[in-house]
Amino acid sequence: MSRRSRLADARRSAGYSQEALAEQLGIDRTTVQRWESGASTPQPFQRANLAAVLRLTTEDLETTLGLTPTALPMLLGAGASPLVPMRSTAWDRPAQQGDVLGLLDAARPLVDHTLAATTLSSRRLDLIEERIAEHLVTYTRTPPATMLSVLASDIVEIQEIAAVRQPAMVQAKLSEAQAILALLTADALMRLGEVRRSRYWYGTARLASDDTGNLHLQARVRAQEAMLPYYYGPIEQAVELARSAQALLPGVASETTALAAAAEGRALARLGDARGAERAMDTAQRYVDQAGSLGSPDAAFQFNHKRLLLYLSGTLTYLDQPARARRVQDEALALYAAQPDLVVDPALIRLDQAVCLALSGHADESCQLAMDIVTGLPVEYRTRVVLAKTHDVVRALPDGAPQRPRAELTELIATPT
Repeated sequence: MSRRSRLADARRSAGYSQEALAEQLGIDRTTVQRWESGASTPQPFQRANLAAVLRLTTEDLETTLGLTPTALPMLLGAGASPLVPMRSTAWDRPAQQGDVLGLLDAARPLVDHTLAATTLSSRRLDLIEERIAEHLVTYTRTPPATMLSVLASDIVEIQEIAAVRQPAMVQAKLSEAQAILALLTADALMRLGEVRRSRYWYGTARLASDDTGNLHLQARVRAQEAMLPYYYGPIEQAVELARSAQALLPGVASETTALAAAAEGRALARLGDARGAERAMDTAQRYVDQAGSLGSPDAAFQFNHKRLLLYLSGTLTYLDQPARARRVQDEALALYAAQPDLVVDPALIRLDQAVCLALSGHADESCQLAMDIVTGLPVEYRTRVVLAKTHDVVRALPDGAPQRPRAELTELIATPT
């Protein structure tokens, strides 16, 4: 019997579908599919949990996976707890994207576990914080797939440190680092269209931020998470997340609350609530004006005037106010032109322009602009979130629009990224 049949049979005997088993282990269904097809093997520190869930002994699981009888104990390490990962050389070699996704699946539930659960040198903690700050600066200028490879080793290192509960002050800083790394990971996965994985990592970011007691960080995580349902649905969930972020800091003017209000307004515009969208965007503008430009203006998750214009562009586009939208878009693109290494936000703004053209009945011009935007992007930035935005152009085309440009744009959207 093939490995695929053995592992699938064991799963069914335990009463699990692939999706239910993935949910139980805190991983993505495609990871279970890869295990059963033989395309990958569970990480050593996943196997004891997998054996327990499938109600198998370690020896039976070894046989099911086609391992030698001594492989699992050797890989886990003598006396190792199944919930504490042994350092694997897999983390130390350059990883392909598929490897990174599997490693992230393995790391995330372990991070969650230790957050629910002694001492770290101040110098090492300083180095961790320096690396986090560097990630925030480079994130906006690095393709998301590349960024995942950078983040993965830091996620595992910090998880291993946090597995031993630290003094409260140190633990709070580690949890903050875990929250930021999880948030960066979730955002990168969102951009790549890995919706389920992104949702899991946003959950981890919330769990870690809640462990810090830092209300601004907690609100930031929820405001950023609103991007996932905004691009992939349901839109109503984006509104809920944006409002929950604002509720954590009621009446506080900051970049975080400005982002949350802008996210609410943009989502409400998509839902057709013009009055609510205008009110939310007024709030976002007021908060940006009061907060000023804090920190590095183009670091990840900073919300400055340029970012506000990006959200205003989407809001006015879906409120079908092309004249106002065009003024905002022209201003935003002029500001982004000064920093040509920031490529995704300007592309999203120009795709808003294509949506405006489609809504105004200029089908050919709209489709050509969208094609030029997407094909003009470097391939590593031509991610699923950009194509999701491009699909909005197709949806905005009038019913009587010529079929050829619509078909060409639809084919481009369907191209694997």
